[in-house]
Amino acid sequence: MKRLAHITDRSAQLLGLIGFSSLTVALLVAHANPATGYELSIYASTPLWVWIGIGVAFLMGALIAFLTTNHLYRRFGIVLGGASSFAVISLPVVRGYLFHGIHDSMTHVGVIRELTAGTMTPYESVYPGIHSVAAFIAGFTGLSVWESLMLVPLGTALVFYIFTPLVVRGIVGGETAITVGAFSAFLLVPLHQLAVTIHAHPSSQAILFAPIVLYLVVGYLRSPGAERTLGSLTALTGIVVLTVGATILYHPMQAFNVLLILAAIVFVQLLSSNDRSPWTHRSLIPVLAVSAVLFVAWIGQAPGIVPVLTGTADSLAAYVTGSSSAGAGSAIGSQTASLSAIGSSPVVVFLKLFGVSTLFIIAAGSLVLTVLTRSTDGSVDTDRMIVYLATSLLVMVPVFGVYMFGNVGQYYFRQAGFMMFVVVALGAIAITYGIMALSETKFRVAVGPSVATVFVVLFLLSSLVLFNSPYIHRANQHVTDARVDGYETTFEMTGEDAILNGVMQEPQRYYDAIVSLENNGQRDGTVNSSQMNRLREKAEAGDWHLIISQNTYERELTAYREHRFSRSDFESIDRQIGVNRVFSNGDTELYYVR
Repeated sequence: MKRLAHITDRSAQLLGLIGFSSLTVALLVAHANPATGYELSIYASTPLWVWIGIGVAFLMGALIAFLTTNHLYRRFGIVLGGASSFAVISLPVVRGYLFHGIHDSMTHVGVIRELTAGTMTPYESVYPGIHSVAAFIAGFTGLSVWESLMLVPLGTALVFYIFTPLVVRGIVGGETAITVGAFSAFLLVPLHQLAVTIHAHPSSQAILFAPIVLYLVVGYLRSPGAERTLGSLTALTGIVVLTVGATILYHPMQAFNVLLILAAIVFVQLLSSNDRSPWTHRSLIPVLAVSAVLFVAWIGQAPGIVPVLTGTADSLAAYVTGSSSAGAGSAIGSQTASLSAIGSSPVVVFLKLFGVSTLFIIAAGSLVLTVLTRSTDGSVDTDRMIVYLATSLLVMVPVFGVYMFGNVGQYYFRQAGFMMFVVVALGAIAITYGIMALSETKFRVAVGPSVATVFVVLFLLSSLVLFNSPYIHRANQHVTDARVDGYETTFEMTGEDAILNGVMQEPQRYYDAIVSLENNGQRDGTVNSSQMNRLREKAEAGDWHLIISQNTYERELTAYREHRFSRSDFESIDRQIGVNRVFSNGDTELYYVR
């Protein structure tokens, strides 16, 4: 009988030496080539040798992990693969970015600044998890609030790397499960550049933190106490509830999804309580009950949560009654028109952003279908775990619908991001079963090399959309020192009562980060394409200032291919009567309009 393809320990050592050396050189080259100005694409601005080094390292890690028979070397292969993936998402830090993330991320910087200054308490924040951790890092290390906040998403990514494979192994068991789970996690499938990102974003960080909760839940279900209907309030119960509480502090709405997972498990347990098949799982009712109390207690006092919930209900009711057509449909229609205008299409962008996700959805769906038809070779215990996860996805679908038709920003994409975390676990289990099945056939020799190759290709595809870039018709959210200096100068020169406008990006976000979270409504304005050539007309209600940064030009002219603003629109600013340039520091320009 042919054996599975494998490599010797000496070969594993050689591949490991090549991989770790390549990764080290890549990081050194990246660090030696810091960003010197705004970078529209971190992919194009990072030296090619960095990407080659990271790619070689991931390839070596995959080959070692899937081809060695030595457990220790397999662990080294997994670590090498994870380090390669981590190197990609840490490039903004390695290459000296002041900060990465605009819009909400800038406001989060302001919250942390006020926490460290003692002018705000964690209880005044809806998401004190990310803010408190970043403030602690700043106080403990002496790093700036900008640098400290950039480290928090990297920390939650490590949680995702570690606990996703532990979840898969906890359900299926075996070395194959933890290897497949690890390399599935390294793809960071839940992240996409629509509403779930790698920069500071509480909802995204809550998603990456969630695997630790599921890992503890799996352990809890199999712990002693199954014979008791309601389980018991043990130390393990407390640990599970503690992690659920941490998720609530990271983002309450994603914590609600965690509660849905717990509720789905309880539902399946109650539905199967009279089943004649073996039942050895401990009741999750105590965990669900205590967690629900914590959730209600927090959202009841957290600022801003109740208005969002009532606004969602009102929007959904308006959609159902037909009094409003706003929702995901109109947003998707607008995006489709924009993509067509710049020569792209929704299908192309979808494949770029969600191609890897789609493969995992297919794998997960096939697994669930197989389990429901009782066609797997897994144990009853494992099948029940899979049913738990499948049911949790099912109960999350209505929430996705509420967000989608309730016109709640892009919350439906955030919901999809959380659901993809569960899908990744199921998909990894499906791949594990597939490898085990093929290992018993005549194709056994090709299984290891083939799986390693597939994961390398998926890694390349997923890495291309971890950051905004023209590849997906978006601009990198790189914040430069010069831009921050420019905004600081602007706020000092104009005063608190001055009217400030940006170009499709409100200056208030920078005011939040640099000066204060107070908003007098004077810095929320933006200029649209129809106003760019007639700036003076906006001055009828009073004099005002226009601020433009280098990222504005790069975003509109290159990433968006002049769809909203043309080059002539920007060139017209200096020629317009009543528009005067106040200053320019090479990155940021301030104009006075009267």
